[in-house]
Amino acid sequence: MFGFLLEISINTPDDFASGDKIILLLSLFSITIAASLFVMPVIYHHLQYPYKDLDKFKIRSHRFIVFGLIPAGITLFLGLELALSSILDRFPAFILAAVPFVLVYILFRMRK
Repeated sequence: MFGFLLEISINTPDDFASGDKIILLLSLFSITIAASLFVMPVIYHHLQYPYKDLDKFKIRSHRFIVFGLIPAGITLFLGLELALSSILDRFPAFILAAVPFVLVYILFRMRK
């Protein structure tokens, strides 16, 4: 995802509006943060090994992954919005891009 967004931001299509460029840059920053957070458990492992407190290590590693899911979701939303805005106006594209995330949230809440 990072490589795809970086490629588009370097070779921006001529028909991209300034709003599209801003959304593209926001999604590039967001996926950079997500990738960094997903790598943090490995870095944390190398810094903390051998572990003095294994439970503390597991909790912190889990938090890095969970916090990485937030910017990853933002990136997926913005990428879907960019794709939809090529065929729809901006506001309907934002609404339609939110539909998969609302459905996942509803399914998550209904899991029990």
